[in-house]
Order: sequence, then C-alpha cells, then structure tokens
Amino acid sequence: MALTGNPVQWILGFMLLASSLGVILASKPVYASLSFLLTLLSLAALYLELSAGFIAVMQILVYAGAILVIFMFVVVLFQDAYMEIAKQQAKSAPLLIKAAAGSLVLALLYLTSKIYGTHSVKTLPADFGTVESLGKALYLDFFFPFEAIVIIFLIALVGVLYIGRKEN
Repeated sequence: MALTGNPVQWILGFMLLASSLGVILASKPVYASLSFLLTLLSLAALYLELSAGFIAVMQILVYAGAILVIFMFVVVLFQDAYMEIAKQQAKSAPLLIKAAAGSLVLALLYLTSKIYGTHSVKTLPADFGTVESLGKALYLDFFFPFEAIVIIFLIALVGVLYIGRKEN
C-alpha cells in the first residue's frame, strides 16, 4: 500500500512533527511554549481536515487558549529555574535510556505494520465530529473516565495552589 493522501495533511503533519520537536529541543521555556502553540494549532488544523470541526475549535479554545496561558504563568513564576536545572548533571540510568529507545523502536515497528497492513476503509457516520455525538460519547459511553479526569485536574489544581503559596 502506498502512502497517499491529501497534500494539506502531509504539510500539517510535517508542521506538527517539526513544532513538536521544537517543544522538546527549545533552549528557553518561552520558545518551547511558542512551539507548543504551533503544535496545538497544527493539530487543530488536522482535526478540521478530518471533518471534526467541533474538536478543532475546542482544541484552540481549551488547549491553545487556556492551557498555554497556564504554561506561560508557570514560565513567568519560575523565570530562571531552567538555568539551575541546566547546571545539574543528568542521572538517568543507561538501562532506562536503552529501554526507552527499545520501546520507541517497537512502537515504530508496530505503527509501520499497521500502516502497511491490509485494512478496509470505513466511511464516517453522518454525525461524526458534531457536538451531539461528542456529548453522547462523553456523557453516556465514557462518563466515568471523563469525571475521573475532571477529579484528577481538580487535585492537580489544589496541588499547584499548595506548592505556589507563600510562606509567612
């Protein structure tokens, strides 16, 4: 099977990969946050290309709008902390690095087998990506996992407030 597709999807995919690498390889947290913004925007464009308009809008509003603002607050709060972190020597065990590299190779082999394997193309339902179908999936089919994530976010928020409080 040849890898064919819409050229726009290829361009957005390459933008997504390049900006994701920018998040990891950026030397300053502000540059990493800007790369993260480009990552989120290119992912939203991919969602639009895949006919999931509501998810694309939520991607921009929730992640690019809210989460990235929180990241910027953290960057401002810990302005020079990255310099202190850079002074520390890495203490990763060579065994863990080899295990991570092996996991990456296995994941890439699995992905390659799925891409080049035989599979049938399914047509999307008429209500795919709409607000109604997403609401049914979240509140009927996946209600407990959705609420569990909400509770985890609430616990994380309380933890951030506890860590960030000033000692008197």
